[in-house]
Amino acid sequence: MSLIVSRLLYVLNDKALRHQIFRFVVTGFLGLFTDVSVYRTLVALNAHVTPAKAIGCVMGTVVVFFINRSWTFSSRQASMSQVLRFVAFYGTSITINTTLNTLGLGLLPDPWQVAFVFATGVSTVINFLGSKFIVFRPVTSPEVEASPDLA
Repeated sequence: MSLIVSRLLYVLNDKALRHQIFRFVVTGFLGLFTDVSVYRTLVALNAHVTPAKAIGCVMGTVVVFFINRSWTFSSRQASMSQVLRFVAFYGTSITINTTLNTLGLGLLPDPWQVAFVFATGVSTVINFLGSKFIVFRPVTSPEVEASPDLA
């Protein structure tokens, strides 16, 4: 528990990290709006909930990629390896999101919103950590990493 408290205090004291989390959340709401709009539209058109949720996630994820790359994480890399990391990471995240949503619909009472919010909340935490440390991680040259002056 003390580790969680110390990490929370670290986040609260780090202005740049708070700013990044704020931007990630704003971007996430734009992706969420896209996700839920597509999901509910497809379900209203009699699509099965699982593929409808997956398609909604994919559409929201595309929106999130471009905004997070340029605004949230200020990544100027724009390389194929970044796109591949994003696709691999978010593909896994979408699978987790879709699975949690489907399980939630089977286990929870009628309102679809409960399962949707639970699946999306879990995915949000996973997505921030993966985006920050895997997908949009800052690129450093080997010369900088090996420099004894910076050690």
